[in-house]
Amino acid sequence: MSYGLTLPLRKIIFLVFLAVVILLASLPALGRKNSEEGTVLTLDFAIAETLFEILDTPVAMGGVNNYKSWVGENSTPQNLVSIGTIPQPNKELISTINVSTILAPPQYIYLEDDLSRIAPVEQLSLYDNNPMRSWEKMVKFTKEIGVRVGREQEANFLISESEEHFSRLREISNSIPSPLLIIQFLDERHVRVYGENSLPGTVLDQLELDNAWDGPTNQWEFSIISISELFNYDVHLVIVDASHLPSRKAVQDGIMASGLWNRLPSVQKNNTTLLNANFWVFGAIPSTIRFADSLVNALDSN
Repeated sequence: MSYGLTLPLRKIIFLVFLAVVILLASLPALGRKNSEEGTVLTLDFAIAETLFEILDTPVAMGGVNNYKSWVGENSTPQNLVSIGTIPQPNKELISTINVSTILAPPQYIYLEDDLSRIAPVEQLSLYDNNPMRSWEKMVKFTKEIGVRVGREQEANFLISESEEHFSRLREISNSIPSPLLIIQFLDERHVRVYGENSLPGTVLDQLELDNAWDGPTNQWEFSIISISELFNYDVHLVIVDASHLPSRKAVQDGIMASGLWNRLPSVQKNNTTLLNANFWVFGAIPSTIRFADSLVNALDSN
């Protein structure tokens, strides 16, 4: 009798043990987020900084030094792979990387034939002439990246976390006077001014602040005007400070020391703010948050 009971019991124990072994062996493959998934490669800063937030696998990126010069040395993950410049990435280096997906904006279509031999190339851009408002476009853009790299949940978390962050900032920004005119010096005679669907304009909208620029903008949501046109705007000027870039410092210093600049109504009333450019001005949600933090901190302390 005892043998009749023991044999099935042994079979049951063995089957349970086998099931546990199979389950444990399969765990690394369930929702895994390791280097075996391959590297996502991008030729766009807005895509790249979004990937930094939603991926823990390596990202290969062009123009790393240019991005860091704007956003900061600590703005990229340690496992980032630099593939050279964006217009002409190092194809030999790329061919040695386990690339799973390549995400690139349409302007680099000329590279698609070569890159598609390495991995599938998918076109994606935040600046696609879509009539949606800019924050809605950023949300859509972030979700699309999440889908294409299998990180929908992480993308949605980034969106919700950012919206909560803006909600907290609005509690501070409601005491900031507006409208504001966001500009950036281009040369001795011209500035770039950002419209409502630009990244700076998106931040103003999210903070419920008014943008003084209601003129036309280009595909990149800015317009170029002469410095003398700023005489028409007796508003608070927010200058994107690019003086940390050697190529821009001399231009910026020269303009701000000029007689023309110092006769502007806003300058004479000391109604200006120099804003630390620790963001990519054509970036996505991560740069939007950096811009918002920098703006609120600067204006709230005035």
